[in-house]
Amino acid sequence: MIDVGSTYIKYSVYDDSNEEIIVNNKVPFPEPLVNSEHKFLVSVKAIKTKIKDIFTLTERFNCKKAFFGVQMHGYIIRKKDNEFTHYVSWRDTSGDITDCRFNNTDFNKMGTSLKNNLPLVKIAFKNYKGEFFTLGSYIIMMLTGKNATHITDACASGFFQVDTGKPNEYATNLVMPEVYKEITPIGTYNGVQIYTPLGDHQISFLGSGADEDKYLINIGTATQVSCLHNESYPDGEYEKRPFFNRQRLYTISGLVGGDKIYFGEGKEELLGQILKAISELPPKKEILLGGGGAKNIYEFLIGELGKHNLKCSLIKNNIGTEGLKMIAEQNRIKAGTMLSEICFPNFPVIAKNNGLDFIIIDNEHGCFDYSDLSRLIITANLIGMETIVRIGDNSRGHITKLADMGVCGFLLPMTNCREDIEKVVKYAKYSPVGERGVSTTRAHTLYNPPVLTEYMKVANEKMRVYAQIETVSGVENIDKILAVNGVDGLFIGPNDLSVDMQCIADKETLLKAIDRIAEASRTVKKPFGIITSDKELIQHSISNNASMISVGSELNMLINGCKKIKEEI
Repeated sequence: MIDVGSTYIKYSVYDDSNEEIIVNNKVPFPEPLVNSEHKFLVSVKAIKTKIKDIFTLTERFNCKKAFFGVQMHGYIIRKKDNEFTHYVSWRDTSGDITDCRFNNTDFNKMGTSLKNNLPLVKIAFKNYKGEFFTLGSYIIMMLTGKNATHITDACASGFFQVDTGKPNEYATNLVMPEVYKEITPIGTYNGVQIYTPLGDHQISFLGSGADEDKYLINIGTATQVSCLHNESYPDGEYEKRPFFNRQRLYTISGLVGGDKIYFGEGKEELLGQILKAISELPPKKEILLGGGGAKNIYEFLIGELGKHNLKCSLIKNNIGTEGLKMIAEQNRIKAGTMLSEICFPNFPVIAKNNGLDFIIIDNEHGCFDYSDLSRLIITANLIGMETIVRIGDNSRGHITKLADMGVCGFLLPMTNCREDIEKVVKYAKYSPVGERGVSTTRAHTLYNPPVLTEYMKVANEKMRVYAQIETVSGVENIDKILAVNGVDGLFIGPNDLSVDMQCIADKETLLKAIDRIAEASRTVKKPFGIITSDKELIQHSISNNASMISVGSELNMLINGCKKIKEEI
């Protein structure tokens, strides 16, 4: 995990098997080549050297994945002669915000604001030719050869739309990075999977543990005040930056920074800025103080903010590292199993507390009735266990009942074409994605329904629709199936697929089909998994970046357990 900050590049090695950080260190970010009145330029070669030096650790600790948080609002251009400019830092404030061509621009749609350190205002109307990089996408290109980044990083440039991740009308002269809305592997470097770089501000907020009732005051090289809120709150003197799960992070940035605070300066100025920011942002109940400079001003702020009846607490951990650790944990391969036949309502508790990430309840071959399913699903929801129901058909009545019970996702077996899965999306997701019927005083809201307009959007994000690919037709139509709006990914069913392909005894043909399915999933940036106990198929799927593996079922566990008892006796 590498957090590329403006003062330090912090790096950690996280052992997810033991859930502990085994290396935690930092090196100074390269000194600027130019640091004058409005200019702040850093050598890209120096940045490259620092990152590659850190990567020498990966072989020593057998690292498999790399996650990045990166400082935003800076940029690099690769010119036509293939030479790179210096890194123009976010500290560079040479942009002209008086250009009248920006007067009618809705910057909220781009997740940023009009300011003199914005790359957009520095280069939009200049006749630059070449390729544009954020600092994050430059690091990824340096490691993988691909110019790609995450939307949390990309939108800080001003050249992208939050909703689509596509370049806006200002991105005309330059080749732009490919932008991902999901956290996903881009390529490899020395055998390590390199994931999309993420905005350091968003990573820090995530790592702070702040929820929708709290502000985060992040005191770094510059200070930011931010909070989560729904998009219906009126526009104000703040940015609506992209966050994860398509949420927005309301932010006021550029306040007095930790470097000034360190020398005992600017305390009163920062206090005034914080109080002003809080008066403009959506109201919250509590303040969290984090960042490298927080400990130097905590005692002062807790006293002064207390006078305004604002509860304030200090976060002692490094919030950037904590955020990356959470991302690493979320993006490990998820392990699950199937509940095939036995209605045991506490099964989700056993699975959750023994390390599994999800269960698939089989209502295709299984014999569960709606009462069985309801008890299983509510138990799973109360403990935070992801439940997916493999449905026997894609009828409205069946899907509606299960959705209102609170199921996390649907898996449609024998998905042969886009029309098959479109019906599941139609009945499982609310408008504008689908046509799910509205009945919110139900188990899916834990009988405490929120405002409908807010809930429908959140519910659509949480509800997952997966196609199960287990026929020749499904493989042939894989691109069309994955293109359906509202389809979140797929699972491979290798048993039925090998039968339909008539290759039960020919595993090579099946492995090629898995390659084809995996490539289609990567192209549209949607996850895939596999349902199997075959170790070779599992390893082959993992090598293709599978993110979900469902192994066996409760019946396998019982059968194997009985056999083991017999063998021991």
